[in-house]
Amino acid sequence: MDVAYFLKRRTTFLRGFYDDAVQPFQERQRRIDAEEPPYDDPSYSEDGEPAYLEDWMDAAASIDLLGVTCVSILSDSLKVYFEDLRREIGFSFAEEKKAFKEGFVAAYRGVLGGIFQTDWTDCSVRFDVIEQVVLARNRAQHADDLGSFMLAHDPKTLRRHTKPFFADQAEIEDWLGHGGTPDSFLRPTMEVKREALFAALDEVDSLADWIDAHMHAAWAWRAAWGPAFDPEGRSTVGFGG
Repeated sequence: MDVAYFLKRRTTFLRGFYDDAVQPFQERQRRIDAEEPPYDDPSYSEDGEPAYLEDWMDAAASIDLLGVTCVSILSDSLKVYFEDLRREIGFSFAEEKKAFKEGFVAAYRGVLGGIFQTDWTDCSVRFDVIEQVVLARNRAQHADDLGSFMLAHDPKTLRRHTKPFFADQAEIEDWLGHGGTPDSFLRPTMEVKREALFAALDEVDSLADWIDAHMHAAWAWRAAWGPAFDPEGRSTVGFGG
């Protein structure tokens, strides 16, 4: 099974999906800003708020949710990709619970580093971005404010990544300017805009390409450990995370 091919089919799909799905929300905002129909005849109001502000904000929230949805699908796709690699190559973890303590990206990076005999310095992929794809997905699953779809980065993420990838730069600078405390109420919100999403998709593609180009090392590893494979094709000898 060409796991790199199927992963990249997903990343290609996500790029097109995002660009197609975002258009009606951006168009709604454009029409409101331009005062075009049906946003050209606001009802009388004395509250001082711009006309159709709620409609504009709903469109903005929709764009934010689209980005979060795409990055969540990317995270799940990456996990399936690693699981398929595990079956394809046929490796296990010596201590699986320990290996996955820091997340599945770190776990697979560790075991694949052993198989490919690399410390990853020869790989230009930004693993910090790939790790934040997973962290963003996990954060999206734990909303804590019924009144808003906005999510602040959790303190654990900010301790690991003091300049979070999925966040507005102005918010990051404001938070850092006030001390950059992970538990601060000023911590930046999670924001998955097109530029950041597509950059993350590119990093995942680059990782798949790098692994695909080095699969000969995996087959050599498998051949060397051939006698240690059980009838289901899984290695009984693994590497720690």
